[in-house]
Amino acid sequence: MTTAIQFIAHQDDDLLFMNPDLWGDIFDGRTVWTVYLTAGEVPYRTGKTYGGMDYADMRIQGARAAYAEACGMPNSWTYQLKTWNGHQVATNQLNGTNLHLVFTFIHAAAAPEDPTGDLYRMLHDPAFIANPIDGRPGYTQAAFVAMLSALITDVAPDYIRTQNTLGHRDPAPNRDHVDHTAGAILAAMADRDASGNTRVRRDEYLGYAIRDDIAYPSEPSGLADFKTSMWNAYAPHDPELAPGAWLPVMGKQYRRPGGIYLPGSSWAAPTDF
Repeated sequence: MTTAIQFIAHQDDDLLFMNPDLWGDIFDGRTVWTVYLTAGEVPYRTGKTYGGMDYADMRIQGARAAYAEACGMPNSWTYQLKTWNGHQVATNQLNGTNLHLVFTFIHAAAAPEDPTGDLYRMLHDPAFIANPIDGRPGYTQAAFVAMLSALITDVAPDYIRTQNTLGHRDPAPNRDHVDHTAGAILAAMADRDASGNTRVRRDEYLGYAIRDDIAYPSEPSGLADFKTSMWNAYAPHDPELAPGAWLPVMGKQYRRPGGIYLPGSSWAAPTDF
């Protein structure tokens, strides 16, 4: 059976930027693992009743609802604790399917309080320890990459999806989120062998850049309906979304030009991030 892993920063990133490829995998009955590289949380803010783990859990509930909708299955999940490279990681499996969600709970960037987040800090300071907000032991850059690498080895995917490792180069106002870029770089590092070459085919997907309707027009495909149905299942769980947010990109999905890395091909992290 074909198996895919997608590494994303936040609970809505695959729904927005890797769909309808994601839906196609689900429709074909493939094994799908979605790895959330941050908790996707925001801090508690004045006038808001949510934040931290409470908000992260809201978004998790949204992701579960979206996947259950795509599978046409009851929204019923089984919790599983996995261990990769000595780190225990929380996972969920949608009952009756081969669909898995993996939660690292790494602290997310959230401007203006924290415009960088712990993924970026791990990249720029190998000694920095990122402590997951669920209280599990922390990671250095090397430990986090090794955990992701062990996950890849264990799951043995046929291909991997990540966000754009060059998203920081997209021009404003659609420059990509710092977590998108940092997470993609860390996942790409985990997909390298001892020689620094790609282990498993990896495709990079554009993020905020697709909001540019001139550069990235909507594609005339009925598959947008399936993307919209997943999004509409997620959105009610996320109080940070404005009404109708992201609906203009339901007909869009773009891989980064030059962002497909076949096994054995070289990849190097950008030096300007």
